[in-house]
Amino acid sequence: MKSVFVVSDNIISSLGFTTAENRASILASKTGIALSNDPSIYPDPFQAARFDYDRLHSLIGRYGLTEYNLTEATAILSILFTIQNTDIDLLGTEDLLVLSTTKGHIAGLSGNIPPEKETYPAYTADRIAAYFQMKNKALVISNACVSGVTALTAACRFLKTGRYENIIVTGIDFVTAFTVSGFQSFKSISPHPCRPYDKARDGLSIGEGAGSILLTNKRDRLAGKKALRLLGGSTTNDANHISGPSRTGDGLSLSIENALKFSGIDRRDIDFINLHGTATVYNDEMESKALKLSGLSNVPVNSLKGYFGHTLGASGLIETIICLESLRNQTLYATLGFETPGTSEPLNVVSEHRKTELHTFIKTASGFGGFNSALVITDRTDYNPAHFLSADSSPAISDAPFIYTVNANQIRRNETPVFETGKDLAFHDFIKTAYKNLNIDYPKFYKMDDLCKLAFITFEYLQKDIPDFDKRDKDKIALVFCNAVSSLDTDIKHRQSIAGKGCYFPSPSVFVYTLPNIMLGEIAIRHKIQGETICFVSEENSIAGLKNYIRMLFETTDTELVVFGKVNYLAGEYEAEMSFCLS
Repeated sequence: MKSVFVVSDNIISSLGFTTAENRASILASKTGIALSNDPSIYPDPFQAARFDYDRLHSLIGRYGLTEYNLTEATAILSILFTIQNTDIDLLGTEDLLVLSTTKGHIAGLSGNIPPEKETYPAYTADRIAAYFQMKNKALVISNACVSGVTALTAACRFLKTGRYENIIVTGIDFVTAFTVSGFQSFKSISPHPCRPYDKARDGLSIGEGAGSILLTNKRDRLAGKKALRLLGGSTTNDANHISGPSRTGDGLSLSIENALKFSGIDRRDIDFINLHGTATVYNDEMESKALKLSGLSNVPVNSLKGYFGHTLGASGLIETIICLESLRNQTLYATLGFETPGTSEPLNVVSEHRKTELHTFIKTASGFGGFNSALVITDRTDYNPAHFLSADSSPAISDAPFIYTVNANQIRRNETPVFETGKDLAFHDFIKTAYKNLNIDYPKFYKMDDLCKLAFITFEYLQKDIPDFDKRDKDKIALVFCNAVSSLDTDIKHRQSIAGKGCYFPSPSVFVYTLPNIMLGEIAIRHKIQGETICFVSEENSIAGLKNYIRMLFETTDTELVVFGKVNYLAGEYEAEMSFCLS
């Protein structure tokens, strides 16, 4: 197994346009959160951390990026600033872009069908990669608010196993009418700057940002810089609820335990933990319980949301970069907004900046769909990440015993139909009939959006062919899905619900499904699957294209069963393929 090193990084946020600027703002205890009065985004004033748009547009002009939309241009700037002082130009055949985002360029979505091309996350990633003339197809990871940490973990696996040599991981999301209205429908945005872990906390503050980290498995690319190693990570599911965290913290605790195990590290060597820390009542409470379960309650912890707000798909990248700055400068940064402890389980919350010896940290994140992620980074050289299988012993993914295909109102096991209706039946009627044919009692099925219903039904038919499925350790079952259209079908419905003053009715029951990873969450909840879960978005989506990632799971984790597939639904057009393999 190869080592994975951090070469360089960049943050563009409400606090600055370089990592150094952002760190200086944090040291000055400056917040980027302020009252925003922008009726084009939300009817009433709301707290948010937003870019300096005059400076942003000036940079876009200076670098000749005016032909790109704001999401594309900002991501390109972040990558340019990351690689500018390195000898890595991203032009090689072993270079890759991984884009982490929850909504991509959602501001371009009108609510019409078909949706605008620029609102497809894969299209955004391709445009960014094309600017740098990259030879490999970019990957998009859309795993709700754990996207950034998951993207770094996936990149680490690609580099460890030698699939690539250099990977640029970039996260980006904006404050838009789409996201603000959605979170407000949950009543989860605080009327004040957020207060992580504080007794008076009452919700999150939304933010926008871009963050990029350049990783390599070639140590000589560090050019004399301090060697910071990404040892590994884990993404699990708490199998509890699609919009609420586990009340016990077991899902996050499992992710932390796996990250420690896969990284070959002792918990006693963890110097600090940067938690998700959204300042919502349930998230912060859950994290306190997770650390108790993992025996880490005494380790110093901080949240950075008080500086940046919650930057969604960019948060994992931005916050990891500030943690890297902690190692570089031997400084723990305070949790801005925290004053009085407010969780049932004690946390060692960092309340003021302080110099101290630091070598190793854990970064965590949690998000809709029950997703939890954790990763480990160190400057020490004496850790050896676990290697579970050799590449030669990994299963032949192409020889998966059964492939279930759903399209044209038919479900096929390999090439044999196992269920079908008349082709003139609408999708909604077909999928409900397919559900009834299973003879299961799961009323929540009827509350799902169409993408989730399609994934759920395909899985239910497939799992009957998985040997001893009900007896298996659900912690060691992985779900690896891909799709091309993200959650755009439900995105359109949410966008239509906020179209204007006369029809402004955002619904939390719609908004929660505006994430493609929720389809994995629904399956995990139904079957109590708590193992690895990840959702890729790509125009070239296929189950064959997932085989390298699945092999890496077997090589670098203790996963025993992977269910993998592609699931697409948009405006009545649909297709699904799903299969499984065993270690």
